[in-house]
Amino acid sequence: MLDIQDYLRCKSYRNYVIFMLGITTGYRAGDLVKLKVRDVKEALRRQEFTIMEGKKANSKNIREKNRKPRTVEVRPKIAQILKKYIKGKHDYEYMFISRKKKYPHIGVEAVSKAIKEAGEYFGLYDITAHSMRKTYAYKIYIDSGKDIVAVKELLGHSSIEETKEYLGLDKELYHHYSESLDDFVR
Repeated sequence: MLDIQDYLRCKSYRNYVIFMLGITTGYRAGDLVKLKVRDVKEALRRQEFTIMEGKKANSKNIREKNRKPRTVEVRPKIAQILKKYIKGKHDYEYMFISRKKKYPHIGVEAVSKAIKEAGEYFGLYDITAHSMRKTYAYKIYIDSGKDIVAVKELLGHSSIEETKEYLGLDKELYHHYSESLDDFVR
C-alpha cells in the first residue's frame, strides 16, 4: 500500500529524507533545512542529534527567541537513510540543497509544498511542513500511553499547558465531554 513516505521517495529522495528526519526527530522544518552534511555526520557518530531549536520572534527582528538545545536519538533505520543520502557529499554542503540557484538550501515553504502535494494525493488537505513535528508529538503521546510529560520533554516545551495546547488536547477533551451528553438524548 502506497503511503506518504513512498510517494515522497518516488518523487524526490531529498524530500523523502527531510520528511523522515522530521517525523523521527520532531525538529522544526526551519531547523532541518539549515542542517549541513557535517552536522549529520556528527549526529551519526554520536548516535544523536543536538540542534539549537528556536521559534522565530513575531517581529521584523530576525533574532530568535527561546533558543535551547534539544537532543534526540538517531534510530538505526533513519541512520541508514542518512548515510545513503550523504554519500559523496562534502561536509560544508547543506543537506537539503535548493533546486533554485539563488538559495543555498531548500526553504520551509518548499518543504511545505512537497508535503502538501503528497498529502493531497492521499486526500489529506491540512498538511504542511509543521505536520512532521505534530506527527512526531502525537506518535509519542499515543505510544507513551498519553504521557503528556514525555511529549513535553521530547518537544522541548516549557510547560505542560503549552504541550496540551499543541496537541489539541483541550479540544479532544471538550469533544469527549460533549459526546457524553448524547447519553441524555433518547
